[in-house]
Amino acid sequence: MDALEWIVPCPKKASSGASHVDLSVCAIQGDATADRAVAALRDHFGPQDTTSAASVEIRIRVDAGAGLPAEGYTLSASPTGVLIIGADAAGALHGARTLLALAGAPCSEHSACVPESEVSDWPDLPLRGTIEGFYGPPWTHADRVDHLRFSARHKLNAYVYAPKDDPFHRERWREPYPEEELARLGELVAEADRQHVRFVFALSPGLSMVYADPAERAALRAKAGQVWDVGVREYALLFDDIPPELSHARDRETFGTADGASASAHAALCRDFAAEFLLARGASRPLTMVPTDYAGTGRTAYRDRLAAELPADVLVWWTGSDVVVGEITTEDVTAAAGSYGHRLSLWDNFPVNDFDFDRVFLGPLTGRTTDPNGTLPGGAALEGITANPMVQAAASRIALTTVADYAWNLAAYDPARSHARAVRLVPGATELLPLVEACSAWPPGADQSPALTALCAAALDDGSRSGRRAESPAEARAELRAELVRLAELPTDVPGRLATELARWVAAARDMGAAGLAALDLLATAPETPGARPGPTAVEEALARAEAHKANVLRRVIPPFVRQVLDRTAT
Repeated sequence: MDALEWIVPCPKKASSGASHVDLSVCAIQGDATADRAVAALRDHFGPQDTTSAASVEIRIRVDAGAGLPAEGYTLSASPTGVLIIGADAAGALHGARTLLALAGAPCSEHSACVPESEVSDWPDLPLRGTIEGFYGPPWTHADRVDHLRFSARHKLNAYVYAPKDDPFHRERWREPYPEEELARLGELVAEADRQHVRFVFALSPGLSMVYADPAERAALRAKAGQVWDVGVREYALLFDDIPPELSHARDRETFGTADGASASAHAALCRDFAAEFLLARGASRPLTMVPTDYAGTGRTAYRDRLAAELPADVLVWWTGSDVVVGEITTEDVTAAAGSYGHRLSLWDNFPVNDFDFDRVFLGPLTGRTTDPNGTLPGGAALEGITANPMVQAAASRIALTTVADYAWNLAAYDPARSHARAVRLVPGATELLPLVEACSAWPPGADQSPALTALCAAALDDGSRSGRRAESPAEARAELRAELVRLAELPTDVPGRLATELARWVAAARDMGAAGLAALDLLATAPETPGARPGPTAVEEALARAEAHKANVLRRVIPPFVRQVLDRTAT
């Protein structure tokens, strides 16, 4: 396999030669502005040898005058050494990560090497990240630390802390974090800084806040100040999933009761927070906010007020034409940005599963425009994308790897190719590939497996249907059997966090595959093994075992097929 295929996200420009640069003995040098890139390489390659004649020099430097966009880098690997130039410190680290990706490609000749290569690379979207914004059990501290490191490896540059079920984020927003939890937040901020990942702290006060009360605004600033003291420097205010109308008399007196009045309250709070907290403390990044009216593309009374009253530099999160979507077009982005009158970031509710905890979404990002930037006066409409992951942190990485690929290089994004790379890179995913494929459909209402659905239909086809498949029912049954065997024989001993998180889906998939196989055996006119053909009762029992699982694997595909087989064989 071409070593360039190991670079995720896909670089803008890259070429490689047939020969390799042996890095088993190397010396890594860099200027102070590239210290984290240097540290990342030294951590990987181990002790340095600057005296050996066989030592290859790896040099890293930052050059703001190199003509590269922000976070861009160049990498040149040749027999004379490796040179990485970053447009900034983040670019230098991205270049180091690309070198590590190349070094990770299998090579039978060297213990550590990269191909002779030239890479020139930079991101398309300035903001590329994730938002822990789902309902349900929040990630653990270890999950978050691992996720920040995963983000850095895949050149994602932002993580938003916004777990709905953290009471101090939402219901108890006024209360300071207990010292132990505050210390953990400080550890996350420090880790994010080491990885060049922006840590964005979000507060969601809208369930109970009296916006017109100065004491409430002061309480919000005090809460933000507590996390400022442990290193937070970027903030977001969230007004999602709250009543659309103002519920407190004081707010109604101040902001009115007309349609969209709550937008005036939200804009006022954002103005106060930006001026009295961010500006007062010298924060370098502007505020981000989620409006209550966060889905759809058209103008509303709420959005008209927000456009007029929200500070111009505030970034607005938006989820697309609906809350969870299969498609986002260029026209959607342009229309939505126009309706808000502000730059947008896509809060992409993918691969989130908080609306159905019995499903996991392990497929690639699909249906997103690769030309998102319609224009507003002053610049691009879409600043970036933050994907909302699943409760299962490790399992989310398959989909999030493809999000990173998309956001970095829009024009080159190929969902199938990106998914194949993600499966290769996430430990355990290759071993569980049949499950990954069975849980790859998106959006949630889509056919869970168009390929298996077609095979099931073809296996039942008696030749009377129009538009039947080219192969015979026997051929379709053989192909379907092969796929069901893959599910029924999924391994249960795969090590690692991914397999642990997906254990109940593995069990469901095995039983679902077994139920489908039992139905195929019943359908067969000539059993392969005498006495092996099950009777209807055995098939019904297999189906009952499959459907007893809460974990949903192909529930809308295999059980209907099994029932059709039972109906057919009963006549």
